[in-house]
Amino acid sequence: MGILQNLWLLITFSISAIILITDPKEPIANSGTNPVSGLFSSSSKGQKFITNFNWFLIALFFILTICLNYLAV
Repeated sequence: MGILQNLWLLITFSISAIILITDPKEPIANSGTNPVSGLFSSSSKGQKFITNFNWFLIALFFILTICLNYLAV
């Protein structure tokens, strides 16, 4: 396997791990006693970073998939 294929495989496992590890129903700090107010409050900086990092990996995965496809032809 080449370097691009190894990187592609690593990104694949990273995306899967991030999605499986991240809990979308994690309680948000300072949401108050009303459970409905937690639905409308913003997510923490850590959650935003993980989400943005995951979207970056997904975009990189897509680009590498296209590159590997053209190199295989």
